[in-house]
Amino acid sequence: MAQQETRAVGGYSGGQKWLHWLMAALILTLIPVGFIMTGMAEGGARNRIYELHKSFGMIVFVLAVMRVALRTARGAPPLPASLPDWQRAVAHASHLALYGLIVLVPVLGFVGTSMCCSPVKLFGLVTVPIALPGGMETAKTILAAHGWAVLLMAAILLAHVAGALMHAVVLRDGVFQRMLPGGK
Repeated sequence: MAQQETRAVGGYSGGQKWLHWLMAALILTLIPVGFIMTGMAEGGARNRIYELHKSFGMIVFVLAVMRVALRTARGAPPLPASLPDWQRAVAHASHLALYGLIVLVPVLGFVGTSMCCSPVKLFGLVTVPIALPGGMETAKTILAAHGWAVLLMAAILLAHVAGALMHAVVLRDGVFQRMLPGGK
């Protein structure tokens, strides 16, 4: 993605900002809900939360594909020249990791669920008729990988938020404002 950094000289597009904040809201909701639901007692409430979690996970996947396509087409504005090389490297690596994880996490969740519990239904209305072989034991392994990928995503998200706040409060270099609605 380093080449693409120069394409969006005018800043992030409205679509990029919209996808960023919508996905942030969904992911920052899905992560704690995922941990809460796995600790709940078996029953109707847990099953409903699982179904909602899977449905919103599928939405995150679709938005992730859109976001990757938009980022590939549009790029990102360049970082300030005053930023040290190591911070540029960390920014690029963390963004690349986040883009990979916003695709990988829902894929792992869907694959694991499709192995043990198909069909997967979008909000109980639309059946996604993909049943994958593997059974419950393989599904458990895939869903465990889903959980570990979520933990990795959460750690990188914390670093991302810390970096954004550093740019907003300490450096005041305009990097944070580029992703704000109406910001340049």
